[in-house]
Amino acid sequence: MTITPQHTSALALMALASAIAGCGGSEKASTAGSTATPAANSAQRQILATVDALQAASHKGDGKSICDQLFTAGLVRSIEKASKRSCAREVRRNLFSPREQISVSRDIRVAANRASAVIREQNGNASTLFFVKQGTSWRISRVVSK
Repeated sequence: MTITPQHTSALALMALASAIAGCGGSEKASTAGSTATPAANSAQRQILATVDALQAASHKGDGKSICDQLFTAGLVRSIEKASKRSCAREVRRNLFSPREQISVSRDIRVAANRASAVIREQNGNASTLFFVKQGTSWRISRVVSK
């Protein structure tokens, strides 16, 4: 699946700004006797929907929605502390690049209410997005550049 949201500098900013701990575990799918890639489970589809929402909001220049609906409160605070600006303003300033192509790895790891997914930019840069389930949605809690 190809997604087109972020810009590397924003990912680096969020990685530096975020002090939230989070780690992905793994949810194993049975592939015995099969060479086909298993279909995404419900949690993985919800995580992809979060990344899709990030893409849609970034294309609209909607930093407020990204900060209010897609990032955890801890990530928002970290961005604001590091940048000395509102999260929405910092995200608008750094996160929008409509032509940037980013792919999401099929290896989305889910363990209870935490998850991680590796994204790769056209230029080969990779980052790991960490997610926390809050209510019925998955929010981005931190970003680590590789």
